[in-house]
Amino acid sequence: MAVSPGDPCTSYVALDEPSRSTGIEATPGGPFRCDSGLRTQWYRFVSPAGGEIPTDCSLLAPSSCSTVGPVWMKGSLPTISDGEVTRQACHRSLSGDCEANCWGIKVRQCDGPPEPYYVYLLPPTPGCEQAYCAGTNEPCPPGQSSENYGFTPGCSANFPDITTNPKLTSGTEPYQVVLYCDFDRPPRDNLNVEVFWVADNTPIFEDILINGESRSILKQVDLKAGMGKTIVCKVRGRYKDGGIPGTMEISNEFFAGVKILTQDILIEEGGESKNIQLQPTLPLVCNEIASSWGLECKLSVQIVHKTDDFADNICAGSLQNEVVQETCSVDFNDDTWNGIIEFPVKAVSDSMADGSRRMKIGFNPFSVDSAPLWDSYQIGDVYVTTRNNDPDKDVVCKSTGDPHYTTFDGKYYHVYQPGTFTLMKHRFLPIEVQTRTKMCNAGNVACNCGVAIRAGNEVFIITKCKDGVDRFSYSTGKWVQFESSLATKVEHHGPVGIDTRFYYKDGGHRFLVYFPTGSWMDIIAIGSSNQFLNIYFYPSADDYKKTEGLCGTFDGDKTNDGLYADRETEVIIGDNQVITGSAFVKSWKLPDDDNLFVGSLKPSPLPLDERRYCECNIEGSYQEVRCDSSYAYNCQWKSASAGAKPVAEQQNARKRRSTSYHDEVYDDDMFGFDYNEPAIPVAPPTWPAPNGMTEAEARTFCEDAMTGSAAGQLCTSVLGDKVDLSSATESCVADIQATGDTTWAETAVTTMESSCGSLLYRNTSFWTSNSTQTNNGTLTPPSFFYETVSCPGNCSQKGICEKGECICQVGFEGPSCSIESDTPPEAFFIPKDGLCDINIRPCERTPVIGKNFLESTNLTCSLQAAQVDKNGVHPLNDKTTVAATFENFARVVCPLPQSRVRRSTAAGHRTTAEATLVSISNDGVRFSPPVLLITYDAVCQDCNATGFCVLRDNFCEIDGSCYYSGDTQIGNRCKQCVPSVTVSAWSDSLDNAPPVFEPTGDIIAFINHQMNFTVRASDPENRTQLSYSLVGASPDPDLSLSSDGQLKWTPKLNTTIIVNVMAADECGASSTGSFTVIARDCPCQNGGTCPSFTLDSLENNTCSCPAGMTGDGISCVEIIVPVQQGSSWYEQPVYIALLSVGAVFNAAALIGVAVWNVKARNVTKIKVGDLPLEDREKGNGSLNRHGDKMGLDDKHG
Repeated sequence: MAVSPGDPCTSYVALDEPSRSTGIEATPGGPFRCDSGLRTQWYRFVSPAGGEIPTDCSLLAPSSCSTVGPVWMKGSLPTISDGEVTRQACHRSLSGDCEANCWGIKVRQCDGPPEPYYVYLLPPTPGCEQAYCAGTNEPCPPGQSSENYGFTPGCSANFPDITTNPKLTSGTEPYQVVLYCDFDRPPRDNLNVEVFWVADNTPIFEDILINGESRSILKQVDLKAGMGKTIVCKVRGRYKDGGIPGTMEISNEFFAGVKILTQDILIEEGGESKNIQLQPTLPLVCNEIASSWGLECKLSVQIVHKTDDFADNICAGSLQNEVVQETCSVDFNDDTWNGIIEFPVKAVSDSMADGSRRMKIGFNPFSVDSAPLWDSYQIGDVYVTTRNNDPDKDVVCKSTGDPHYTTFDGKYYHVYQPGTFTLMKHRFLPIEVQTRTKMCNAGNVACNCGVAIRAGNEVFIITKCKDGVDRFSYSTGKWVQFESSLATKVEHHGPVGIDTRFYYKDGGHRFLVYFPTGSWMDIIAIGSSNQFLNIYFYPSADDYKKTEGLCGTFDGDKTNDGLYADRETEVIIGDNQVITGSAFVKSWKLPDDDNLFVGSLKPSPLPLDERRYCECNIEGSYQEVRCDSSYAYNCQWKSASAGAKPVAEQQNARKRRSTSYHDEVYDDDMFGFDYNEPAIPVAPPTWPAPNGMTEAEARTFCEDAMTGSAAGQLCTSVLGDKVDLSSATESCVADIQATGDTTWAETAVTTMESSCGSLLYRNTSFWTSNSTQTNNGTLTPPSFFYETVSCPGNCSQKGICEKGECICQVGFEGPSCSIESDTPPEAFFIPKDGLCDINIRPCERTPVIGKNFLESTNLTCSLQAAQVDKNGVHPLNDKTTVAATFENFARVVCPLPQSRVRRSTAAGHRTTAEATLVSISNDGVRFSPPVLLITYDAVCQDCNATGFCVLRDNFCEIDGSCYYSGDTQIGNRCKQCVPSVTVSAWSDSLDNAPPVFEPTGDIIAFINHQMNFTVRASDPENRTQLSYSLVGASPDPDLSLSSDGQLKWTPKLNTTIIVNVMAADECGASSTGSFTVIARDCPCQNGGTCPSFTLDSLENNTCSCPAGMTGDGISCVEIIVPVQQGSSWYEQPVYIALLSVGAVFNAAALIGVAVWNVKARNVTKIKVGDLPLEDREKGNGSLNRHGDKMGLDDKHG
């Protein structure tokens, strides 16, 4: 998807849409919010409902977020450090399926201000009504308001109910431009007024007025952030003593910048010029510096020519995204920068019949340092539609029939040769068309069987070049060679844009391709089985003098259309000449392993998008914008594509770009190529034809077919001698000469219709004029042609053509009335041999290949469940019908019911295969014979197309699920899949190791104190549930052991015992450990207490002292806070405690701060400052040791 460049945290679109809240539900009958027309870009939700797409589907009701298809985000919200992350947006269906349809989005957290917020890169929703949800807050009940602009939380009825009627105007103050928000302020002293300035739903300034003001001013420094945007001021009141604010009132809108008054201009080639009209809404005011230096206050408006044809713009190996050519510039000062500004625009006549072109006029950003408000301001683009008045002629490259080629410049020739060829290639842009031809009509001629179309990095392939495909038929139980079906797919080879369009119509018998350059193609399936193609390429001005291939050089000179692929060699091709096998044709033949059909191409670094700009022309002092015409806005395309729909493959390819796990599957052999090249080149045909017709008879027959058809009659009556039916007639004659088959006349009629339609659309005299002021002199194209005669296959003579569609006789249906109503369609097979491996794709939908599928509201899939095993398929009495999705007459897609077969690596989550018998009906009544789909997990099963599945080696199949060797039973770790024992039931675990005790030393318990010791063991398999028990009788009646390992004992005497403990896991594996417990007296003195136990030695014991005392492992002493004495560090008192047992001298001193005093029962007090200096430096051992601990070293002296 094409997305505007820039930082998404600043280059986003703000959406202030409270109705997206999960708490706001749609009502029956609507209206319903729909995001299928949403433009792909970054969005930030800024409404009071909340700024986050919900990540919990349970928050959604069926009609949440004002729609019936609320969309939530699957996955967690990112952090700022995560950057941009990809997530899945999922649509909740009315039936409650939270993941009815999911697609990729991106989300990023931005770092405020004022606080972090999220931005989302959102594409359109796949359907309507579906809409993205945002926020969970709900509107306050009537009569209540809140801090959150009238939304939850915090709703209350206690708020000022006032009316302010805000009005926004512009003005100036010294050296700056400002905006004023004036409002009616109620005469209340207890009221503050809050004013919020908002530009395009994004806040840019907040003003709180507390002194009775009735005007808020947006200064230029804040106004700068709103340039080029629509600004409003929002006003509400709040009591001065707090509480919640009142309801918000919004002013009139004010666009700050330059308005484009003529957003769209229609001009005639060679006609009078028209004017671009611009209007500034704010004055030009320069700063004080410019005034003090006497600088003139002025700015320049510059129009530039822009192009995005990156292939033309390679400069020194680097890619320039935009090339600025000549510039038109007009200067304005502070007096003239007002009113309406005009630039003349004129369309250039280029002598090409190139239709109408839609272009753009671009502007340079302003560069004006002296006026900061306008510096870097960017005026938006102006659109220009130029209409061509050049001479009428049919400009189209054709490859039709068997096949006959007509170049862009009108050269007509024949090639009866199979292979892959370059039909048309743009010399500078990544646009190319390749065709495949194979021998047909008993090998007398070649026919188009495939076309591959490249637009940027997208390749659209349409093919039926395979003679047949071998598939197993479930209904017959045999391998059958089915007729090759028309196969289509879209491939991506790099970044893609949004302006290339692939459409189908007429039930998939016709395809249309629109290129961003304005060129377009029409591909029509022909033949009794739609096995061949007529191909038409309508060029644009962007193709003029830039094409090569079998379509020629497109320069108005048909004598040089014989240019070889080397771009140097050239041959003159005779009119109506057969050039099979010529050097010219061979030069454009492609290798079998190097063409678009096999995915061989050089990716383009950028997507191909539709962006075109006009250029500026300067002649002396006169400046004018000139716009060359092209096909970029093509009315013939518009009418030809009426009723067409996007091909599903393009939509699916764009949705699945970020993942390979999808259900859009194809069989490679359906895109194969059986071209049956003859050993000897086909000789040019001669008369009489194989059916005996002479040239005169064939010509009469073909001319009658042309003039007798509805299209021929209309073209002749409307265009008169301007229509040339000769090329279509010659094609018909040549086909009959080569094959003797008169049905080729229908192909010639189709070619004649194409030429006639092109001439009607190029000649504006056949258009209807709209001379009203609103329509500005526009013309309506002659769509009557496609509505009255352009019906597929002339309705097979079994219907009439009305508005481009066949109205069939009773008993017939289909786009061309070629299908009998009482005949069901044919379902041939399901791709990939009908096997769906859940490790490769979701298996939530399946394509079905066949023929005669109709695009109708009754297109139905019948799904019958079945069991599948090593003995085959066993249908069940479980059948459902669901609506099918039409892709073309040879391919439909059926949604599948939720399968119990699910992709997972968790043990017990792999289920054995299941089968579905799929039948297709056009009317919901008459169904095709079934085709077989097997959904399975290839990790544990092998299945084949005939409907047999077997368990793979090293797996067990237990209760309908398959398990790998060593997998454990869910909820019972003691059972394992052990295929060597049995493959159909759980076996006892073979590799269960016993618990391992943690090592401990001797445990010392204290007499008359309860010991609480926890026995610990670990399980090698990391099981957490271990149980403990005593081995044998307890060594002491007062000793006990709980099952969780709590060992308790209160000894009465000095003694030593051995405790034997067994630890066992849940599967019965056990081990024994022995613990030595020694009972001793508690050594703690002076009120200290011993712990529950200590380990190894009494020296490791630590006593707990009473409050207000501290001590070591044996004695406790009292804590005394000293009274500060003196001011020098050496005058601070130190108390020395002399204890009867383990006496320790404690002293501490810190510079300029008080020290702790320690007082004991036997105390001697000294001052460190009273000691002689040498004694202070030496001291006794205990003092030195304590001083070292407290930091009393030489650096303090």
